[in-house]
Amino acid sequence: MLAALQASAQHYAPTTTWPYLYPDFTQGELLTQDGKSIKTELNVHVLRATLHYIDGDFIKELAPGTIFSASIGGDTYINAGGRMMKVLARNDNGYVAECSEVDIVKLNSTDAAYGSSSTTLGTMSLSSLEGIGATNSSTNINHMELKNSKENGKTLPLITKKYIFVNRMCIYATKRDVLEVVEPAGFKAFLKANKVKWNDPQSLLSVVDYLAENK
Repeated sequence: MLAALQASAQHYAPTTTWPYLYPDFTQGELLTQDGKSIKTELNVHVLRATLHYIDGDFIKELAPGTIFSASIGGDTYINAGGRMMKVLARNDNGYVAECSEVDIVKLNSTDAAYGSSSTTLGTMSLSSLEGIGATNSSTNINHMELKNSKENGKTLPLITKKYIFVNRMCIYATKRDVLEVVEPAGFKAFLKANKVKWNDPQSLLSVVDYLAENK
């Protein structure tokens, strides 16, 4: 049974009717900016990488400015500029984190139905996600109604991007982006001496340490 559940999770993909990183809301814990710890059922909405929770029968969105970090199952998330990013590696100086977003280009380039442009369909798909679970919506979304329809939507293609979070800065984890915030010659010398693997979170911790010391 456990193997079947793991296999199911591996094949899971968010849809326009269930635009969440996880197949179900999972018991988690969030830490607010003022240090309060709250345990509740959580999930991450893929359109804006915001945190949603269940309040009674309804799904609502937590105001990004109120959250410091959150844990969902065995995963840890940090709030980086209002977006919830999954922590891949960390040390005393900072984090390497990953943000999952809807791949709008791929969504708009999929085959369109006869008589409709792919761009129009992509825009409709994104528009249909705007109010799901949002507290500023005139009507909240019923959790069970949404869950029962999650297989009926269109699959949402995702793109993942790695970021470096250090000294209250959130930097896209590429050589070009890091060079924009440091002294170029010194960082190029650092890269020459250290074989940084930009796709390896553990390797990127060396860049975290460099930025902590030089920025």
